[in-house]
Amino acid sequence: MAKIFLTGVTGYVGGSIFVRLYEQYPEYKLTVLLRKTPDAFASKFPGVKIVNGAWETPAVLEDAASEVDIVVHCGDSDHLGAVTALLNGLIKQNRKVFYIHLSGTGTLSDYQDTDQFRGKLNPKTYSDIHDIDEITSRPMERLHRVTDSAIQAIGEHYKDTVKTAIVAPPSIYGKGWGPGRTDSFYIPLFVPEVRKHGFTMYCNEGSNRKGWTHIEDLVDVYQLLIASAVAGGEGVTWGKNGYFLTSTQEATQKELATAVGKVLHEKNILPSPEPKQVDEGFVSKTLAQFFVPNFGYYMLASNSRGVPERAKKELGWGGGRAPPLWEVLPDDVEAFLNRPDENFR
Repeated sequence: MAKIFLTGVTGYVGGSIFVRLYEQYPEYKLTVLLRKTPDAFASKFPGVKIVNGAWETPAVLEDAASEVDIVVHCGDSDHLGAVTALLNGLIKQNRKVFYIHLSGTGTLSDYQDTDQFRGKLNPKTYSDIHDIDEITSRPMERLHRVTDSAIQAIGEHYKDTVKTAIVAPPSIYGKGWGPGRTDSFYIPLFVPEVRKHGFTMYCNEGSNRKGWTHIEDLVDVYQLLIASAVAGGEGVTWGKNGYFLTSTQEATQKELATAVGKVLHEKNILPSPEPKQVDEGFVSKTLAQFFVPNFGYYMLASNSRGVPERAKKELGWGGGRAPPLWEVLPDDVEAFLNRPDENFR
């Protein structure tokens, strides 16, 4: 019976993975980390062991990780202390165990590399097989690189015992089904900015492109990767090169602005459905309240293009079984507008 410790189960991705495992794999013995146990959680998910703790309680994380076969960390992907504690708990077992980490393609974003492609198409793409050395040597200042590199170093040093993998989704769409948050971050960040200014926007040409994936397709990757770990992990790359991209399609910022503008105009929130072109000065001030420097450039003007070859080759992942972005985006916008609180959380 595989013992699995999951974090982030009240979040969008972690919650969806948790429920998928709980419903489809009753033979798995699941343990979850909860800062605060939601009402009725124990009665809704009988048999699940609850560990009360947080990123700031490394001893709790380490102890929990030391008792399981697989850790699936979907909480704060950039909290180095939490990642270190979880890995330490696995290391001390001195046997074959697995660590699967949720990262993201912010690592591949070009907004810190050059200003040449702000709001413009960058032809550069990254294959998670053929460009893996380039991906794993991205500058440490890039999003997620500090924790990603620490995980890769542990996976290399303890390659016979601690099998590590990083899953790096692009922007995610679709409704999740976990016990907590059920939406991703793009719409909850973009729509309030749009309402503040009275229009959707794109920078320069608006031809900058990013990958997208449906939450169903992303959870499929996790399901396959976890099943592989349960079976012993043979035939799958772990360690430094165990990096899995999950994009199923791409969209430009102008296309996104147009689609969101149409929905908000139909709901009489915007006077016009047409997006407006904005300059880099506008972008530099957008979402300035967030902890990531120049986050507006990342959201509105950057390219981030990954080619998910590893999951297809090694896990048999098909990708794209869920509805495409343009079918689901109006529902995502409406779901956000109907939330009791329209702030990003």
